[in-house]
Amino acid sequence: MANEFRPLFKTIKCSALTEKQLQDCSALYSENYGYYSGKDDESKSGKHIKLSSNAYRELGDNANMYVSLCYDGEKLLGHAFFLKKELTNGEKCSWVTQLVVHHSYRKRRIATRLLQSAWGFSDYYAWGLATTNALTIKTLESVTWRQVDPKVINQHLDEIGQMCDEIAFTDKNQIRMNAQKSQIFTNFYPEFQRLDNSLMEVYVKRLGAIDDGCEWLAFTFQHQNMEFDEEHWEQMLDFSEYQLEDAYSRMEMNNQGWTRHTPDEISFIEKTCCLSKECDILDMGCGQGRHSIELANRGYSHITAYDFSERLIDKARKQAGNLHINFGVKDCRHLKRGSNYDVVLCLYDVIGSFRSYEDNVDILKSIYNSLKHGGMCVISVMNMELTAAIATHIVEDVKNNPQELLKLKASHIMQNTGNVFNPDYYLLDTTSQLVYRKEQFEMDGELSSEYVIADYRFTKDQICKIFEDMGFFIKSAQYVQAGAWDIPLSATDKKAKEILIVAEKK
Repeated sequence: MANEFRPLFKTIKCSALTEKQLQDCSALYSENYGYYSGKDDESKSGKHIKLSSNAYRELGDNANMYVSLCYDGEKLLGHAFFLKKELTNGEKCSWVTQLVVHHSYRKRRIATRLLQSAWGFSDYYAWGLATTNALTIKTLESVTWRQVDPKVINQHLDEIGQMCDEIAFTDKNQIRMNAQKSQIFTNFYPEFQRLDNSLMEVYVKRLGAIDDGCEWLAFTFQHQNMEFDEEHWEQMLDFSEYQLEDAYSRMEMNNQGWTRHTPDEISFIEKTCCLSKECDILDMGCGQGRHSIELANRGYSHITAYDFSERLIDKARKQAGNLHINFGVKDCRHLKRGSNYDVVLCLYDVIGSFRSYEDNVDILKSIYNSLKHGGMCVISVMNMELTAAIATHIVEDVKNNPQELLKLKASHIMQNTGNVFNPDYYLLDTTSQLVYRKEQFEMDGELSSEYVIADYRFTKDQICKIFEDMGFFIKSAQYVQAGAWDIPLSATDKKAKEILIVAEKK
């Protein structure tokens, strides 16, 4: 929707904060964090808890301190500061040291997204924080799928102590711990009445009533049993699908080998579709526009290119410069009917990007409706037959076996290499025909994130039947590798990652 609230998120090292950002963080905290109780000093009672920009500046002295920021334009809406620490045993941990969201922007999942950025890496050893806010602990448990348990925390005081050594307001000798209590003295005296108290009783029973000057010490650990419910499962997948545009826009295309064959692929399209310079061409799911730009460089002047990512379209326009290409931000599942084009391209897994079979078929319907009668399309989808042949993580129905997905190793494949056929990093669900991956993105100037990506892959017989039922005449359907579309391969050849279809609208 045009008026949908789409804040901008980013993660940076504290040492990289600008002077303006330091001042903005100080102002956000001082105006929105909360109020003093006055238990340590009656003169402070009811006054805003404040923190100077200099206090934030000092965080930059620690190379392990990071901050995730949320903006609406130039306005800072929220921040989460956190320590990312590698322990002496080589394991990684994350401790959120501060979370603030502007009071006018609460209940918009900003806090959750900021915390997911700090805690969302499933291959970490431990995740945690010190807090007086019960809702924040609930979010920790939700993000990590594990319960905060004082008995478990007590087994890991050495690791927590290593992190305490790097956090100014904590002292490992001030941890107060037993089977029903997990707190740390931080010399902090907020006014609880102005905090969210809806869950206080739950965590008071589990972690103890908060002593004066203390905060709950809440951690979860990799080895704990994970808790699962269907509602949480659907929320996780819905969140990841909502973030699909973010994930695709963060792929480092210059580092990914499959993107280097554009000239050869356009030569194949020119020959196969008998292109003339007057052809009206539509590039659906164009990404950064590499195929459209190559066509324009060859003298084609009637090119339209759509993608659902505004950021990718912005990159495409910049790369195209003065070339005559009509770029637009559109979701190819929902294009308005109009048979205007001689040729439609839909390449490299646009069809299959969504976990719903119907959503992916809707893209094919848009292709059909966009073509003139006798018009040609060239599409590619990921090869399910190869996917199944080399899979090492297979489950009949992941919804009934969520542990199989939750224990799957995470990767930086989308950000770095694009090798989504690496069997170490995907889980094949034979019931839904979905292929699940856990993709991490970090230190690229945007929000550090881990998303569950679920893509739909096709067999050749399946995708061909969809084409034929829709009214296409299939001219060719081959298993191919990037940049060598004129060389047909067998279904399970390890290079045959794509199925390439050339079809005509009857």
